[in-house]
Amino acid sequence: MTDLDDLPFDYPSEPTTNGAKGKPRCRRHSWGVVIAPDLSTLSQCLRCDTVRNPAASRRGRTSLRAGKDAERAIAKAYGGTRTGQFGGPDDVLTSLFIVQSKAGGWFSERVWAELVKLPRSGGRIPTLVVSDRPGPGHPSRRYVVRMLADDLDLHGPDAA
Repeated sequence: MTDLDDLPFDYPSEPTTNGAKGKPRCRRHSWGVVIAPDLSTLSQCLRCDTVRNPAASRRGRTSLRAGKDAERAIAKAYGGTRTGQFGGPDDVLTSLFIVQSKAGGWFSERVWAELVKLPRSGGRIPTLVVSDRPGPGHPSRRYVVRMLADDLDLHGPDAA
């Protein structure tokens, strides 16, 4: 048998870094006013000590506002009912459509440029179909892109 005092439990080596950042941030902060050492006041989380960034907070509010404004505009255009505030998968309901609205970073300049290139002649409505072939054993995926004004001409409030 080996005496436990003979075993080397202390290894003189540097700690291995694994990328951990330390104390995790809160899922939802509980903001409070804290007096800093220089006697200025700042807004800080009472749980995780994160200092509030007013610019980031403002960006979040304006993004949320942009999304809600888009939902209201679409509901008004189609003559539907806005349901986005209820947290479901749909944002606007009409008798013909269930609409999910995406604002902000979802807009694709690449898709828009292709749609705008299509000629508008003889009363024809420019329509772009985007296709994808995910691979063997999976069906092709396709979606239709049309300008909102053209879609309203086809299926507007009168059809809803």
